[in-house]
Amino acid sequence: NVNCTLFDQMNADEAAEFFNFASNDLKVEGITISPGYAYERAPNQEHFLNRTKTKQLFRDIFKRQGNNKWQFSQSVLFMDFLAGNQQYQCMPWGNPTRNIFGWQRPCYLLSEGYADSFDALMRETRWDDYGTGRYEKCANCMVHCGYEATAVTDVTSHPLKALGVFLKGIETEKPMAPEIPLDKQRPAEFVFEGLIKTLSQKKAEQEAALKSEQGAKTTSNAA
Repeated sequence: NVNCTLFDQMNADEAAEFFNFASNDLKVEGITISPGYAYERAPNQEHFLNRTKTKQLFRDIFKRQGNNKWQFSQSVLFMDFLAGNQQYQCMPWGNPTRNIFGWQRPCYLLSEGYADSFDALMRETRWDDYGTGRYEKCANCMVHCGYEATAVTDVTSHPLKALGVFLKGIETEKPMAPEIPLDKQRPAEFVFEGLIKTLSQKKAEQEAALKSEQGAKTTSNAA
C-alpha cells in the first residue's frame, strides 16, 4: 500500500499517470489517497487545497481514468465524496490517533487535547464543536481520517447506492452536492504550542517522580 497526498501544485494528468504507474507497473495492493489539509503546524500553508479545488481536481482525475483499474484502498463513496458528489460530515472518532501523550482529540490533524483512554476520548470530547461548518480549522478539510468512516457508514447503510457508484463510475459532470455553509462556524483556537508545553512538563514530572521512587527503593534495599 502507498500513501498519496495531493497538494495544489498537482495537476490531474500527473496524478492519473502516477495512479497508472502504481497500479499497473508497481502493482500495489492499494493507494490511500487524500487531499492535503492545512493543519496549523504545517510550514507552507499556501500549498494546500480548499474544498472547491479538491472536488474539481478529483473530477478532472477521474475523467482521465478511462478503463484503467486504479487500486484505491478506500471506499467508493469516499472517492465519490472527493469528487463532490456526496455531502458528508466528518466522524473523527472512526479513525482515532494515540501517541505518547494519550488519545488525541479531536483527530489526527488537530491536536487540542488528550484523553487517557478511548472511553474518555469518546465521553469527554465535545464532538459537535468540530467539523466543517462548525469550526474554522475544519473548513477546508476532506481528509480520510475524518470522512472515510462516514463514507463506510453510508456504504453499509445504503449498499445499493455504493454499488451503483461502483458499477457506473464516479460522476464528473453533474452538479456537485451542496456545500456545508460556513457562516456559523466558531473561530479557530491556536492551542497546540501551549498544550505540548504543558504535556511535556507533565511527562517530565512523571519521569522525575518515577526515578525518585526507584532511587528510594534502591536505598531501602541497600539498607
